[in-house]
Amino acid sequence: MASEVLKKGGEVTSEVWGETCGFDFEGMRFGMKAWRASASSAREGGAPAAPIVLVHGFAQQASTWDKVALSLSRTGVECLAFELAGHGKSARPTVGDVPGREAFDLCFQARALLAFCEAVAHVAGRLPVLVGYSMGGRVALQAARLVADDLRDGGQIGRIALRSSAAFAPCGRSGRLDVAGGGQRDVTANAADDAARMSAAVPFSALVLESAGLGPADAASRGALRERNFAWAARVRGEGVSAFMDWWAGLPLFESQRNLPVDQRERLRVGRLANDAESLALSFEQAGVHAMPPQGESIRALCELAAQGIPISYLAGERDAKYCKAASTLQAESQGVISCRVVPAAGHNIHLEQPEAFGAILEEVVESCTPKPAAP
Repeated sequence: MASEVLKKGGEVTSEVWGETCGFDFEGMRFGMKAWRASASSAREGGAPAAPIVLVHGFAQQASTWDKVALSLSRTGVECLAFELAGHGKSARPTVGDVPGREAFDLCFQARALLAFCEAVAHVAGRLPVLVGYSMGGRVALQAARLVADDLRDGGQIGRIALRSSAAFAPCGRSGRLDVAGGGQRDVTANAADDAARMSAAVPFSALVLESAGLGPADAASRGALRERNFAWAARVRGEGVSAFMDWWAGLPLFESQRNLPVDQRERLRVGRLANDAESLALSFEQAGVHAMPPQGESIRALCELAAQGIPISYLAGERDAKYCKAASTLQAESQGVISCRVVPAAGHNIHLEQPEAFGAILEEVVESCTPKPAAP
């Protein structure tokens, strides 16, 4: 598949896998999946809801969002999943071809994610709500950091030249890309805020981080995290995916998932085993927590975006002590500017363990970002 990657940036290609298609960025193929809003679920007043861009976690793929995304699509919210390097339908490591190690770099994937959000916004006429889980949350947080840095410097993010109105199009029911009229839904007066943010180089209307690391607290922490992540990379290369994933699933972080129904746990395992060892190893090495900016800088960036009127939410499951602590830290250091919620009866993966509660929270965020119909 890597040899088929188009050498163009920021375009969705015509290669389709059912509901899944590809997004190309600087020669790298990223997989994506779309859940189109039901035509029978038009929202009151006719104002289209802000779409949602979903970014999965380590060793997952777009399908991890199926239950939540399908439910949201039935309420009129279009959902699109972005697959990280080496995961799902994204290109995997090759020798002498793309992608190389650089495609797994945290900053590179964050730039690709920003380009994807921009492409979604151009077609939908609405800035998307960006949602990142765990590793996907790290990438989304890095994207937010890039945006905040750019705004702080008074400039604009270098834009990806979108070749045409068909630069992004969701998959139609026929399994083909639906590009007819793509990108022709202009931003209306009701979406003036979205238009302003697009011109200000912020390609998303809100950010939701689910169980995401905030970055190393200090240099010593960074060193320890780097040593751990490189050890994990060596382990998956040495043991292979199956043995490594048996060990991974047994970590205390995932203890709450052992209470899931058997069929759900089996689907989770099958998804994990669909990965290859080198992609997982490179993800640890190039996009682990050790590769993130310092925690203080990340929190500063989030607060600056919140001050620009962009809603920021952080979610942690009550059975996930590690990330409940992160939520508490973020709540305190942001002085309440960032919304931090602890979701009952959930562990690390809230959207898997409590999909209804998670979906309801996303509906709230989407509603806050969707223009209200004009008064008659």
